[in-house]
Amino acid sequence: MRSYEAARSLFSFLAFIAWSVVVIGVIVALISAAGASRYGGSGAGLLAMVPGIGIGITGFILVAFVQMGRADVDTAEYTQQMLKLSRDQLEVSKQGLKLQSAVPQAFASASQKDNAQEPKSSFANQAGKASPPGREVKELEPEQPVAKTTNYQGKTIRAEQGKFLYNGIPFNTLPAAQEYIDSFAVSPATEFPGAAREP
Repeated sequence: MRSYEAARSLFSFLAFIAWSVVVIGVIVALISAAGASRYGGSGAGLLAMVPGIGIGITGFILVAFVQMGRADVDTAEYTQQMLKLSRDQLEVSKQGLKLQSAVPQAFASASQKDNAQEPKSSFANQAGKASPPGREVKELEPEQPVAKTTNYQGKTIRAEQGKFLYNGIPFNTLPAAQEYIDSFAVSPATEFPGAAREP
């Protein structure tokens, strides 16, 4: 990245000279006005200020040119910084594209190696023959629901699909089935209100 320190130093020196010219113009205008008004009146004093005013305006113009030069130097530096950032971003984007193109190839080659190393499974292998270590094949059987039974006062209550069955009569809860058995032992003809009727 280029350095503009020489240009900045030059513009600093020129700015000092320009402001000095402005100050000199003001001093010349005041001295001329004082001297001319002493000998020729107020009109002569105003006319005598004209050269000093011209020098001061020239100094202001020089200050403006110096500031424009500094603005050009700042613009050049900022442009360089933006160009450097753009180049860095372009380099990062190129590396990202290279990585993205390399990852699928590496994945494809790795999957091909795995496929080449894996032995083909056969029906005999699944039937119980020895498999390579780490690659045991287990037959998946559907899980059979297990019916749970509960004995209560010599009667059997089965739990199936969230219902409790006694002699084919479904109950919502186990205590309801037990109460039914108790009431049935006392009066068999009475139907227990907690039993869920078959549709």
